[in-house]
Amino acid sequence: MVIRTASWSDLPALVNLEKLCNPVPWSTQQLEATLNLPEPIWVMENAQHSIVAMLVWQTLVDEAEIHLLNTHPHYRRRGYASNLLNHLGIIAQQQNMQRLLLEVRAGNTNAQQLYRQHGFTECGIRKHYYSDGEDAVLMEKIC
Repeated sequence: MVIRTASWSDLPALVNLEKLCNPVPWSTQQLEATLNLPEPIWVMENAQHSIVAMLVWQTLVDEAEIHLLNTHPHYRRRGYASNLLNHLGIIAQQQNMQRLLLEVRAGNTNAQQLYRQHGFTECGIRKHYYSDGEDAVLMEKIC
């Protein structure tokens, strides 16, 4: 499995993947804005060169925050998300980051389990964080 940086030509696939994975997806404009950030959007493709997973993240001083980690529903539990998290962990070590942070929907227990498997622990709750009113579970991993 190869991780590569997303390009502008990937934007339609990123938008589609986001719509498949999130009940309140990021807009095209939000994803466009991330393509302009210093941190790349990382993607993984299947054998047919279709994007099946992506990671959107950002550096905040000596920390990194994961904004989106999406895997196409048909390709879940095949290691794509784990590979992206491992890749971010390597970058975090190389850049001497202190911790990785994220918010995950309280009802998304599968994602929470994945993050726990990668060393993340719960560090708080944000009540009614998402626009549909769902709470967010805050998780962190100390590097």
